[in-house]
Amino acid sequence: MKNFIPFIIILVIALSYSCKPNEQPAYGKKDTVEWKPNIKVLTYDPKTPHLDFLAENNELPNAYQNKSQLFIDSTLCMSWSAAGFKNGNSAIKFFQNLQLHIKYDEKEQIAKLILFPLRDKTTKKEFLANYFKIFTPEYKRELLEQNPFELFRNKNGCMAGNDGQLWFRPNGRSFIIFELNYY
Repeated sequence: MKNFIPFIIILVIALSYSCKPNEQPAYGKKDTVEWKPNIKVLTYDPKTPHLDFLAENNELPNAYQNKSQLFIDSTLCMSWSAAGFKNGNSAIKFFQNLQLHIKYDEKEQIAKLILFPLRDKTTKKEFLANYFKIFTPEYKRELLEQNPFELFRNKNGCMAGNDGQLWFRPNGRSFIIFELNYY
């Protein structure tokens, strides 16, 4: 056993000298390339993801008009066309305007966009009388925090809010709210 201890000490010292990090890089400067992003922020390219916010003009094609969209939470939704929307940018603009109406409690403007009867509110007058019971601060926050460029859509229409608080669909040349899911 006494002979074994010096052997262990010598082995540890030898290993510590042989395991020093290599001071030389594994590659030379000529082996590397400086990365320069190839994104022009002031131009819109429908093939470039995350530039949808530049599509202010509804004449520009939406990047997801004819293809599915994968959201950051791994939700996959169908294309705008497959969901029945002829122009995805128009739907996005509709929702952005709706968010402004919600933010400023423009209940008359919101009521004009609703297809009545709703679940338990059968008339516009009944909806207006109960507006603040439906559009509670929590309900409004959910809709106002919704990213307009990540609206879930399927064959039923377009959904806003994490729990489907609001649904709308095309209606002629515009859109109509056909469902409000409030608590």
